[in-house]
Amino acid sequence: MLPSGTKETQIHENNNQKVHPQPVEEAMSQHQDNVEALITKIFTNISSLKSAYIQLQSAHTPYDPDKIEAADKCVISELKNLSELKHAYREKNPKPTSASPQDSRLVAEIQEQQSLLKTYEVMVKKFQTQLQTRDTQILQLQQQIQEANQKRVKLEKKLKLRGLSAKEPEDLEDKNEFSPWN
Repeated sequence: MLPSGTKETQIHENNNQKVHPQPVEEAMSQHQDNVEALITKIFTNISSLKSAYIQLQSAHTPYDPDKIEAADKCVISELKNLSELKHAYREKNPKPTSASPQDSRLVAEIQEQQSLLKTYEVMVKKFQTQLQTRDTQILQLQQQIQEANQKRVKLEKKLKLRGLSAKEPEDLEDKNEFSPWN
């Protein structure tokens, strides 16, 4: 055992030493983590802005003023977020939204995935609309074909009644080979 005087001397000496709350390497590592978190937030915000812009574009075809207004608000919101990040960077005092840089990276990754999901949802809606348009066009064309065939049959009957047609019924059947319904 050490004499009690020696223990008091050690405590007194420790109190006179300068103590750094964090080692310099740890502070630099934390600063680098904060910068990486800020960059991740910027990329996430840009992805969200891209998604909001795509929503704005899709609201124009077909023209829907309510969707345009809502999408415009999303674009403005994302631009404001980007502006806030820029100001935080310029002040060199990024405002973390999470307790740690790892948490903020996870939150940023989740937000980026949500933005991508929104982008894909908009694209799916656009493709569905195009598909519906094509289906409608197909139905209209099929109806036009049916109407044309009906008119053709009526004209053939009129020609037969008037006796203007010198063709035999077999010849008429040969013409029907071009019909998509045979």
